[in-house]
Amino acid sequence: MTTLPQNIKEKFYRTIEGGISLADFEQWLYADEQLEKHLSPDDYLDLISLSFKKSGAKYQLWNLLRKHIDLGEFETYKMLGLLNEAKQKTERLPFILMEFYDLYCKGYNFLQDLGLGIGLAVEVPRVNNTTADTWDELTSEQQKELLDSFSPELEECIEQVIYWLEAKKIVLTGEQDEIGHYDYEDLRTEEERKSKLG
Repeated sequence: MTTLPQNIKEKFYRTIEGGISLADFEQWLYADEQLEKHLSPDDYLDLISLSFKKSGAKYQLWNLLRKHIDLGEFETYKMLGLLNEAKQKTERLPFILMEFYDLYCKGYNFLQDLGLGIGLAVEVPRVNNTTADTWDELTSEQQKELLDSFSPELEECIEQVIYWLEAKKIVLTGEQDEIGHYDYEDLRTEEERKSKLG
């Protein structure tokens, strides 16, 4: 696998994630002079000869791009994207927290505090004086109250996971086992593995 410059990797990642449309990627592909230098002639030809308007083009493009990216790096990029968006507390925060719970259930045990501790509490809210079983059944006031109740632990947990990923104490591989659980290397100390939520 060729080592691509970071800006090209990010273009590939954002395209695979759907952040860049096929049309925009195609336009960039023909205009970028750097890419040809970093790919083999055959791989570059495969990319520029892809019929972007044909049905199945997205799947074909994913297969072509996948050969040039490290799946672990891509998973880390996606995870850091979720963590940074959660840190900004965008309107997607509750759904990102529920996604952390889902990822915890799928094997990312390092998301214990964010996923099990906080994400599950969003997925199955326990708010006083309510019979709501889901996030959507809460009033907007109850939703705000629930999210506010997670601070400052939420921010600390987010920062902690960002640190683990950036310091390579958690190394995502991008691989899954036969039942769909994510694989990763855990290089944290025993102390770092302890839950911060009482």
